Amino acid sequence: MSAPITAPIATAAGVTIKDLRKSYGSNEVLKGISLDVAPGQVVCLIGPSGSGKSTLLRCVNLLETPNAGFIEVGGFVATDPDVDVDDMRRHVGMVFQQFNLFPHLTVLENCTVAQRTVLKRDRAEAERIAHGHLTSVGLADLSHRYPGELSGGQQQRVAIARALSMDPGLMLFDEPTSALDPETVGDVLAIMRKLARKGMTMIVVTHEMGFAREVADRVVFMDGGVVVEEGPAESVIGAPQHERTKNFLRRVLDPTNVDLADED
Repeated sequence: MSAPITAPIATAAGVTIKDLRKSYGSNEVLKGISLDVAPGQVVCLIGPSGSGKSTLLRCVNLLETPNAGFIEVGGFVATDPDVDVDDMRRHVGMVFQQFNLFPHLTVLENCTVAQRTVLKRDRAEAERIAHGHLTSVGLADLSHRYPGELSGGQQQRVAIARALSMDPGLMLFDEPTSALDPETVGDVLAIMRKLARKGMTMIVVTHEMGFAREVADRVVFMDGGVVVEEGPAESVIGAPQHERTKNFLRRVLDPTNVDLADED
């Protein structure tokens, strides 16, 4: 059971996306996406595989370079050719499907290396901040362990603590529970719920409809590189208007209810 989120959260950052386009060769993955996320909001991106959700998330952090469009994150215009990418990324934390921890570093070292190299914090301050976040995710007693000695759920919680140790104003989650055993999914979602209650701005790609319904201020359903439907969670998940959204949710919420005529 994790402890309450007690470590300080940075000032929340908003996100503005206008007419975002991204192609890989002739394959246009994002076809003019526009989206606003107010500071402190939680927005969940849902939709079938290949709909562009993860690409959208990676464009926000400039892990992918957009072909066209506008992105602003907490005052940084990410699509400005002169933007200081490293400075912008200091304010954006990202948690991936895979944990991406350094296997040769301890849990504590994983949470301090970027603080010391990027933020130039001294060892004592970096360790104090890391310990605060490791306590918040319920892993303070495992700070001396190596990633290979932890379960998948524990590694993902370390990844969250590592991201929070950089004092981000925005957290991006790319299907953070998809690689976890069912028994550990709840631990990671619990941490994310606490972050939402603390006012962290979050964009979450997820297939966890219960989490989206409970935590999201808005849910965005994407398909084929476009936003098909968006609105409050209760509207999009509870009473979707678009037939494509209805079909997707029918299949996600009841996997046995598969209409073969509606295969992607």
